[in-house]
Amino acid sequence: MNKTFEISRIHTPLGIFRVSGGVSEQNDLTISQLKIMGTDGWLFLDIQSTKVTNLIKQLEPHLLAHLKG
Repeated sequence: MNKTFEISRIHTPLGIFRVSGGVSEQNDLTISQLKIMGTDGWLFLDIQSTKVTNLIKQLEPHLLAHLKG
């Protein structure tokens, strides 16, 4: 069963993000919405694109650490 989460702001080496999604008991993440802080505010990222999918993989350890903390 996935537990939903919403992180309003997380600072990572990859940037500042706003993330919504779910996490399973096995710590599998499902991201439903991802925004990055740009110079003019929050920008939606297309979670279906290959580039953003790779970014999400790099973000996973940071997100899991935040959710556990």
